[in-house]
Amino acid sequence: MTPMARETSRAVLGRAILGRAVLGRAVLGCILIVLLAAVAGCSDFDFWGKPEKAVDPNAFPEDYKKDVLTYVKTHPRELLNAREASISTPALKQFGTQSRYFACLRVNGPDWRKEKMLVFYSGGINQFIDAEGDQCSAVAYQPFPELVTEISELKGKK
Repeated sequence: MTPMARETSRAVLGRAILGRAVLGRAVLGCILIVLLAAVAGCSDFDFWGKPEKAVDPNAFPEDYKKDVLTYVKTHPRELLNAREASISTPALKQFGTQSRYFACLRVNGPDWRKEKMLVFYSGGINQFIDAEGDQCSAVAYQPFPELVTEISELKGKK
């Protein structure tokens, strides 16, 4: 092999090695960027803007009556034929190890009466369940004629 051929093959070999090194660094850089994005997505630190506002599980349910009416629009079946409704003002109650706002709903029909307990989380209805035992015995009910009107309107649409 001539000296010039040796130089040319060394240059070609050098460029090939250098090309692989650059390619390897580019691949490594891409992998690092993906890993950093994954770690940032899983962390509490928000790189892209303001951190999310903390949720207060015991925020007072300001629009509780409106929320009940909205709930009943989507789940009217068990309250059809209601003639009278009453609701209590939300109050804090201990549920296990945590406190949550709750309200009681009493609905009377022609030959039935139902008491429901509404449990709120962060100001919205989280549970709409049958009241058991004396869960709603000590609450002060207020008339809630809007519920009867809403149920009547839903019944008329069918």
